[in-house]
Amino acid sequence: MILILAIVALFIVVILFIIDAGREQVITSQVSTYLRPFAAETIVKHEFSARGDLVWSTLTRLSNYNFWFPGILRILPVVESNRFVHRYSFDKFHFAPGSFIRLRPFGLSPSFKGRIMAVVEKKQLAMEMRFNPVHKETVVFDLNATPGGTTVTCRRTSRGLFSWMTLWGFSNSKSKILDNLGYFIPEETVDEKDDGVATQDIGPQYSREAIIARAVQGGLDGDMDLVNAIPDKPTRGMAKAILIQSKRRGGIMPDKYVKALSEEPAGSVPPTASRALVAGEGLPAFAGPDDLIAYVVNKALDGDNEPVNAITDKPTRGKAKAMLVKIKRGSIDRPTMPDIPTAIPAPVISKTVEATGESEEKMISRLVEAGVSGNMDEINSLDNKALRGKIKAAIIKAKRSKPS
Repeated sequence: MILILAIVALFIVVILFIIDAGREQVITSQVSTYLRPFAAETIVKHEFSARGDLVWSTLTRLSNYNFWFPGILRILPVVESNRFVHRYSFDKFHFAPGSFIRLRPFGLSPSFKGRIMAVVEKKQLAMEMRFNPVHKETVVFDLNATPGGTTVTCRRTSRGLFSWMTLWGFSNSKSKILDNLGYFIPEETVDEKDDGVATQDIGPQYSREAIIARAVQGGLDGDMDLVNAIPDKPTRGMAKAILIQSKRRGGIMPDKYVKALSEEPAGSVPPTASRALVAGEGLPAFAGPDDLIAYVVNKALDGDNEPVNAITDKPTRGKAKAMLVKIKRGSIDRPTMPDIPTAIPAPVISKTVEATGESEEKMISRLVEAGVSGNMDEINSLDNKALRGKIKAAIIKAKRSKPS
C-alpha cells in the first residue's frame, strides 16, 4: 500500500513539476533540482560583487527574511524571558546553533517552530524550517570568497512522503531567492576626501516618494544606477523593497509612487546651469552624467584623481568612485572615453519647442494621447528622463481612469 502511494505521489509530482517548469521565467542564478523517492533537494548558486561581511550581515538579519525569502511571511525569535516584550525581540535573541525561531508562511497560517542548526562566521548558515505540519526543510547558505566578490550557494533539502513539496514553485519563485537577496545587500562605501573644503548640494530637490519612484522606474527598465546612487540608506532600502513589490505586480508601482513621478522639483535650475553645477569647475559640461562619469573614470585610471574629486554632485561622484572600484576588481571593463564637448548643448525640450513651436504642455498632452493609443515611439526617444517619466505616469493614470 505504501509503495502504491509513493508511486502515485511521484507521478503527481512529475506532472506538477513539468507544469511549473514550463512557465515563463528569468533566472540569473545557477539552479539545479534533485528528486528521489522520499527525498528532494534544490540548489541555487549566485555570485555577488560584494564583500563577504556585507553578504553575511544580510543573511543573518532574520527580521528581513519576509522581504526576500519566498514563502516566509514573518520570522520571530523564541526568547525565554519573563517580559512579554522580550520574548519576540531580536535584540534579546542569542544567534547560535540550537536557538529556536518561529516561522509563519502566510497570513492565515499558524507559526511553526524551527531552529538554527549551524553558524560559521562568514562561511555557513544552516537552519531547519517548517512550512506546514507535514513538510520541513533544511536550508543551508554557503559563502565563498571570489576575486569579484562573494559566491552564495543556497541548498534546500527535505525527506519524507511530502518531500516533493520542496520542488513545488521552484521555477516560479524559489529559484529567485538569491536574486531577491541581492537587492538588500548594502553597497560598499568609498571614503571621500573633502580636503577641508565644504561642499553644498545644489540642484533640484525632490520628495522622498519622488526619489523612490524615479529610482524604481529605472530599476524596472533594467537600470539600477538610480537606486544605488541614493545616498540615504533607509530611502535606498525602501526603493529596493518597492522595486521587488512592483516586479511581483507585473511592473506596476503603487499608486502614490506613480503620482510622485509627475512631481515638480523644488528649487530647480535651468538645464545648462544644472550641468555646470553637477560637473564643477574645470570639467567639461557633458550632456548627461554617464559621459561625465566615463570621462573622470578614464582620467583616474590614467593617474589623475582630481576630476573625480571635482564633481560637486555627490550621487554622481559616488557612482564614479563605485565604478572605479569595480574596474580595479575586474568586475567590469573600462568605459570608452567620450568626446569632450566644446560648448554646453541646448536642452532637448528647447530644441523641440523651437523646431515645432509647440509648448511643453501641448506636447505632453499630445504624447499622452498617443501613449494611450499604444504609440510609445516618440515618448521613448525623449532624452529628458524627468519629462519621459511624467508622461508615462500620466498615461498610466489615463488608462486607469478610462472605462473598460
